[in-house]
Amino acid sequence: MRTLLRRATVAATCLGTLAGAAVVMAPPAMAASCNTTTKTVDDRGYSGPWADNWTIKATMCSYRSGSYIYSYAKLSWDVPSSYPNPTPRTFDAAKFRVALKKSVSGATDPVRAHRDFGLEGRMESGDGSYTTPTFRHAISRYALGDGAWKLNWNNDGDGYVNYKVTASPRV
Repeated sequence: MRTLLRRATVAATCLGTLAGAAVVMAPPAMAASCNTTTKTVDDRGYSGPWADNWTIKATMCSYRSGSYIYSYAKLSWDVPSSYPNPTPRTFDAAKFRVALKKSVSGATDPVRAHRDFGLEGRMESGDGSYTTPTFRHAISRYALGDGAWKLNWNNDGDGYVNYKVTASPRV
């Protein structure tokens, strides 16, 4: 009986040591790689005497875990100082598109998946910032996150105007 108890104790100790080694040897979580773009854009639906330029900023971030790429955007904007708060009806629609692309050397990176995040209410209420939810897609080898502001200015008759941003570094 004593030998059986000793074997069980040794087995439990070895198993605990191996499990501990697996935790210690696990790779650390990868930090996101990011690029930031800042642009000044004109309110295309307003032609009056007051300042109407918006400053829009997007930081595209991506990281990889296994065969998945994860990407998100940190967005901010400054309402023109001449606008009342909340702003008047400036947009017919506003959104930001996050696109996950396979990185292809020497060619245009093909979009594997994309998702739009609505911003019209946030931008018109003067919130000033928003971080999109993290979006993931399975892409083997190298990939990157890209994005674009898609703003449909009120009273300009042009539909969506795209303002591209710098893609994240490839991961």
